[in-house]
Amino acid sequence: MKTLTVVSVILAMFVVTLIVFAGCEGPAGPAGKDGKDAVLPPFSLEGFAPGIKCGSCHTEDQDTTYYVAGRKYEWQSSKHAVGGDIDRNTNLCAGCHTTEGFVQRYNGGWQTQVVSQVEHPSPPGCFACHSPHARANFTRRDTNAVIITSFITGVPDAVFDYGNGNICVRCHQTRVSSPMSPKPDPTKTAVTDTLRITSSRWYPHYGVNGQMLMGTGGFQFVDFTYTGNSNHTNNTVIRQEGCPKCHMSEPIGGGAGRGGGHTMWIAYDNEGVTNYVLTGCRDAGCHGSSITTPDIPGPSTGGVGAQTLMLRNLDTLAQLLAARNWLDTTTGLLRASTSNPLRIVPASRAGAIYNYFFIEHEGSEGVHNTKYALELLQSSIRELRKP
Repeated sequence: MKTLTVVSVILAMFVVTLIVFAGCEGPAGPAGKDGKDAVLPPFSLEGFAPGIKCGSCHTEDQDTTYYVAGRKYEWQSSKHAVGGDIDRNTNLCAGCHTTEGFVQRYNGGWQTQVVSQVEHPSPPGCFACHSPHARANFTRRDTNAVIITSFITGVPDAVFDYGNGNICVRCHQTRVSSPMSPKPDPTKTAVTDTLRITSSRWYPHYGVNGQMLMGTGGFQFVDFTYTGNSNHTNNTVIRQEGCPKCHMSEPIGGGAGRGGGHTMWIAYDNEGVTNYVLTGCRDAGCHGSSITTPDIPGPSTGGVGAQTLMLRNLDTLAQLLAARNWLDTTTGLLRASTSNPLRIVPASRAGAIYNYFFIEHEGSEGVHNTKYALELLQSSIRELRKP
């Protein structure tokens, strides 16, 4: 009997508890939909737009609006995913090398460095350039013009404004914090002018594509006549659409997932053969349907492929720098340190070092701005051939 009494009390308490909680329940909402038509409630949690439908992207089969699965697969082959040096997770570097750092910079008005790092960063991916849950679409986070800091004395900062390509140049520019001190100065041409380099990394940072495209950022010698830029700089379509016009154009036929789209590769390997995604290059007003390779001759190349000619000149400049014992061609770094500095006389001649790394680190081998890149190399070669 005693045991039954205890059980009865426990059951009675359980029933009372259910009644209490039922009484606390608010009015029932409208019946929801399951699966792809389910709608998230308007969470106050930042990151979800009111009324966003998960099923627009996350379906049991395949999204045919945004192709999220396919674009994710493309991105996995990109350099952002596999070659972005995610280990550069410091205050100065994480803002470009990790998604979390990039978003911090955006939220802080594109400050130079991030406030904090995350313990497990992710490489620059979907949520770096887009905020799909907060916006319920895949618009780019920011398409405002970008101010690019100049690292050459007397040269003003540049304003990069190429539409959807602007967000790319939040990173694809010379970094603000670099070992480039002192700055090269085109006016220091006297034999009494000396520039002292104490870092083996006295050079523009990698990925200076923004400056190259718009035709700025390189060192221009005062006694050389520079004649301007290639068509890409002021091409109407590129000015409006920027980098994605060529680097994110969709492949036609084979190559899906290996070139174009979110791989951002123009060249890709296909069973040992290099193929190219040139859909964007073949548009009206550009190169036309006959183009088969980026290594095409132009008005400034004398009939030689732009990349072929550029690499020849870049190699010549490297040999001249090595002959002066300024460049270690094995490591690709300068022979300079605090204990063993390089002393460049006249100081303006250091511009040849600057231009070598500017073009080598830019990576397009002259495609982005053939005329500008070629003249930077030619003027640097001429400078180092002087007595």
